Amino acid sequence: MRLLKAEFYKMRRTFLYPIHVAVPFAAGVLFLAWTRISAQLQFSVFVQAVGVAFPVLASVICAGNVDLELSGHLQGFLMTTGKRESSLLAKWMSLEILAFFAVMGAVIFYGAGNRLILGDMEIPFSVFLKAGVFLWLGSLPLYLEHLFLNLCFSKAVSLSVSIGQLLISALFLTGLGQGKWQYVPSSWSSRGASLYLAEKFNRRAALGAASTDLRDISTCILLGVILCVIIFIWFHFYEGRQDND
Repeated sequence: MRLLKAEFYKMRRTFLYPIHVAVPFAAGVLFLAWTRISAQLQFSVFVQAVGVAFPVLASVICAGNVDLELSGHLQGFLMTTGKRESSLLAKWMSLEILAFFAVMGAVIFYGAGNRLILGDMEIPFSVFLKAGVFLWLGSLPLYLEHLFLNLCFSKAVSLSVSIGQLLISALFLTGLGQGKWQYVPSSWSSRGASLYLAEKFNRRAALGAASTDLRDISTCILLGVILCVIIFIWFHFYEGRQDND
């Protein structure tokens, strides 16, 4: 808990807090202003856009957070008392907490605007909330992955990888993602939330998808756990970067 509080304290007076407010607000305003299609399809597109953009946002946010440590040559980050892995865990959890509030803020703002401004009551508010949870759950390995890329390599590498992940995530929203998306963590936010909405809105054919079964969910959980364990094992032996950008 002490390390988690320290992470939140370090992010004061940086762009990290404002970006978690500005991006959800801007996304909500943009899509509420664009009302050319049905409410269900429009919200599906909104969720897909947020999920597809998640890798780049995670890269930028993780880079900004890691830069706080690089300014002190990682000394405070690596020379903590107790288990070293707790420093990485606190950093990861602090960013995920911010991501949770940002995602839920985005879907709540969109849902409220959809009802109060557009007067559309077609979608139950619980659907907005559950879609937000699916978006956030898909980001769990994504943030840890980009912390790893920024710590091990550089923000340029992380950003380059995130652009590739964005393209793959967008591609996997089509029928090409069927049977493959569960093996690609960067697509979990967009594809997972989209499949949930497709079930609710009876639009599975648009994703070229058969029913998602327990094996798909189990695969995501297993791969996510394996990825996280590998990164934490790597961090146990981490001694800092040779150079930084």
